[in-house]
Amino acid sequence: MKKSVIIAFIVFIAMGSAFAQPGGSSPAERLQKEIDGLTKALSLTKEQVNKITPMLTEAQKKQQATMAKMREEGIVDRNKIREERMKMVASVDQQLKTVLTPAQGVKLDAYRKVQVKERTKKNQQSK
Repeated sequence: MKKSVIIAFIVFIAMGSAFAQPGGSSPAERLQKEIDGLTKALSLTKEQVNKITPMLTEAQKKQQATMAKMREEGIVDRNKIREERMKMVASVDQQLKTVLTPAQGVKLDAYRKVQVKERTKKNQQSK
């Protein structure tokens, strides 16, 4: 029982609150939710959406592979998992900022902070 709870937590952390949906949504649905959230929060143009979609798709694949590897290696340290996830988010955000205007880059930083707060609040409520 405890092992399944830990694995579920790892998956949740890996995908982040932007990807998390009740009912076990598919990777494509989580990706679309992330794109929709960024589009709304940053007022992205269609051209920008077309440029960031492959970036987010690749980032999602890397996150899934990294988290799967960590599970296989038996890594359950929440701090290590969080640290790894934050590195991945920072990396994708750097890529996204090559497509964004400076003002959108500032909005992206604020959007990520809100995500962290929401995820922290949700994690505290589930304890």
